[in-house]
Parts: sequence; structure tokens; C-alpha cells
Amino acid sequence: MLPAEVATPDPVRGTDPASGSSTTPPSPLIVRSGRSTLVATDVLLAHLPQLDAFADAIESDAHRIAVLGLDTPPGALRSELERCEMTGLDLADQVRTLRRAIAIAQSSYELGERSVMSLQDAASAWSTGTLARLALPLLPLLGAGGVLVWNRLPGTDAQKKAVLQRWLLDHPEVVTSPEFATLVRRVVSNTDDAVLGASGLPPWVSMVLGEQGLGILGVQTSAGVLIAAGSASPGRAFHETPVRVERVSETATPTPPAGAEQRLERVPAEDQVRIERYTAPGEPPRYVVYVAPTQTFSPIAGDEPWDLTSNVAGVAGLPAGSIRATEQAMADAGIAPDSEVVLVGFSQGGLVADAVAASGNWNTVGLETYGDPGGGIELPEGIHGVAVRHSDDFVVATGGAQQATDRTIVERRAYPEGSAIPTDLPVPAHQRRAYAETARLLDAAGSPEVRAQLDALDALTHDYTGREGSQITTFSYRAERVPTR
Repeated sequence: MLPAEVATPDPVRGTDPASGSSTTPPSPLIVRSGRSTLVATDVLLAHLPQLDAFADAIESDAHRIAVLGLDTPPGALRSELERCEMTGLDLADQVRTLRRAIAIAQSSYELGERSVMSLQDAASAWSTGTLARLALPLLPLLGAGGVLVWNRLPGTDAQKKAVLQRWLLDHPEVVTSPEFATLVRRVVSNTDDAVLGASGLPPWVSMVLGEQGLGILGVQTSAGVLIAAGSASPGRAFHETPVRVERVSETATPTPPAGAEQRLERVPAEDQVRIERYTAPGEPPRYVVYVAPTQTFSPIAGDEPWDLTSNVAGVAGLPAGSIRATEQAMADAGIAPDSEVVLVGFSQGGLVADAVAASGNWNTVGLETYGDPGGGIELPEGIHGVAVRHSDDFVVATGGAQQATDRTIVERRAYPEGSAIPTDLPVPAHQRRAYAETARLLDAAGSPEVRAQLDALDALTHDYTGREGSQITTFSYRAERVPTR
């Protein structure tokens, strides 16, 4: 990550403006189903029900023509009506055939893409293990060479880091592409392959145990390796601590959010957790929990639980400080195990939302995340919602490959090839303003798959607020780590 010495916002914190005009033409939304081979643009999926309706309308008109033909005396006019009837029925069959062909093409494309990616991942894992075993004797030399080159560069360490960060800001295209995101995903997924290879085990062992085999090893074990290495370091990097949570405000809120963009706007930037309680006479309360993104990137745990330590622990499937703090806030707000809860999060907040939903401790009825590295978290069946990601956002890739899910996955490239990439903030494809633009496109989506998920999320809150005597109460929470000796 970029060094803290340069006075720019944290790359994943998302403190940049969430609104404003964009000079980048929006790329199409790609809609994926987490448990099937469905993949297509939102526009194409929106056309499929239109094709069904078109075929039904043509067939209905053909039947009306047939009725007219029966009431017409034999002759040229009746023959022409019968010909029109047959033409209409044939056209309706052709439209339905086109609709089926498009659906088959979608499934075939996704199946082919998954097969190619699986082969590439397998080859990458095998190569990593092999190279690690061969390069092990050279690691001391390579490390010493890196230190020597760094020390020979002009300036202090702080100045060198500032120059590097400035160069990355001036060249955002280096880290803003689907290819770089794929590279990051393979690096984090193959860390355990490298460790096994360096220990002398043959590559087929990691292949059998890894994501391409039994699934025992993967991004979670890679993150676990990083935690173990950090704990053994002098500064005890990635060391988890207890947390405490304080409610800092309780206010009445006039209206619920309408749509994805407004829900993303309510994800806090400073207070880490925002909880909205919806009540209506005679009904149990419902809740929406909004979880903030990363606040600091120091690998050494300080006061802030929304830190790099929680990021790594969350990816590893461990009870990270931010996850525990969120659950403490939920309990303080009165959320019971059977209360209906919608979880909304951005970046690390999305990772926390995924982990809370996956814990099984809460009645999660909706899950909406933006740019979160929680793809490797396995969710229980029946949790619906949307996962919104940019294909050129490498932060998403740090969570590894996407597990099967009942949520609809919506992707787009935040900065298509040839477009102007901002240089005012690092990791532009991960910034909140980029995801705000995607949320706007999401609200305008026409595909039944996307509309069903968004409408269901809206209905959970608007159902209560449409009743007389309903109330919305908003709680805000701040958490901090408790130092340990």
C-alpha cells in the first residue's frame, strides 16, 4: 500500500467525493449469478423478457387472425388470413428460438471463461511451487540485492517512499486494469503454494490441497501465513487485540434510502458502524447495518480496529477486530438473533458484512457490498442481495476467487481502456466516487435479475415506513482497540 508520509487520503478509505460529474463513459454492467453459469450485460438480460413478451404478442395476434379466418367465407381473403396466421406462429417460434440461443450462449460463455481461468490458475499454482523450490537458495542474495538497491537511491527513506507514491499517483494505469487485478488475485492465492514449494514439497501436493483440488489451501491460508509471519516479527504485525465499542449518537431519520446509490451514501466514512432500526406498530423491528471502509493501513495494530490487521484477519476467516466491533454494535442496538437484518458495506466494510452474514449468528435477509475483498468467504444458502465490484479494482482481488453465492454479482470496468484515469487519489477504481457511479448505473439497470434483488432490499424498509406510526432510529458507533501487553 502507499506510504503514509505523503499527504493523500488512504487508498481504500474512500474519503473522496462520492458525487460529481465524470468524464469517463460508463462501461456496461456485467451480471453474474453466483450459483449458475449466467453471465451477460444488464442490457442483454433486460431484452430477454422483452423477447418473451414479443413472442407471446405475435402468437396472440396470430390466434386473433385465425378467429377472423374462421368467420370469413372460403376464398382469397380467407386463404390470405390463414397464411398470415401461419406466418405469425412461425415468427413467434423464431423469436423464442432466438431467446433460447442467447441464453445458451450466455451459459456457454461463462462455462468457457471459468474453464480457462481454472486452467490458468492451476498452471500458476504449479509454476509458483516449482519456482519457489528452485529459488529458495537465491532468496538471501535477492533480499540483500533489494536492500542494496534501495539504500543506494538518493534521499531518506521517507523521501524515497514519497517519490514512489507520487509516481504511482502520476501513473494510475499501472494498478488500474483487469490484468493487474488478476495478477494480484493469483499472488495472494499462490502464497501457500510458494511456501509448500520452498519447503521442498512437490507441486502436485499444493495442487491436490489447493483451490483446484480439495480446497483446503487457498487465499485464507495465504492470509494465515502472513499473520503467522507478522506475529513472529519484532513489531508483532497483524496482531489482533480486544475491542470496545461506544454508541456516539442516536437520532431520528425521516426517510429510508431508495436504491443502491442512497444505501452506499449512508455507509459511514468516520464513525465505523451506522445502524438504522425500523419499527412499525404490531411488527418486530427490522435493521439495516452500514459498515465503514478501512481507516488506516499500518500493519501494527494501534487504536483503530478498521485497519490492515482486520483486513488480513478477515480474509483469513478469523474474528477480526472490525468484525467483533460490528457485532458488539449490533447487540447494543437491540438486534436479536432472529431480527431481520440487511448488511451494507464498502471495502473492508463489505468484508465485515460478508463475515457477519457467514457467521450464522444473525438473521441476514439482505447483503449489499461494494468493492469488498470477501469473495473467498462462503455464505450460507438463501442470503440474497448484490455484490458490486470493479474488474480493474485490485483490492477486490485480494480476497481470492468468488465462492458460490445466492447473491447477484454485478461487475464493470470503472475506467475502460482509453479513458482518463484520475491522478488525485490512489487506486482510483476502488474509490467511493467510482463505486457511486456504478451504484447509479445499478439503480438504472433493467435486467430482471438485478431488479429483483434491489427491489427486495428496498421493500424490507419501505414496507414499514409506508405504515402509520412507523419510525426510523439511527445509531452511530465508534470502536477502538484495547491495548494488550
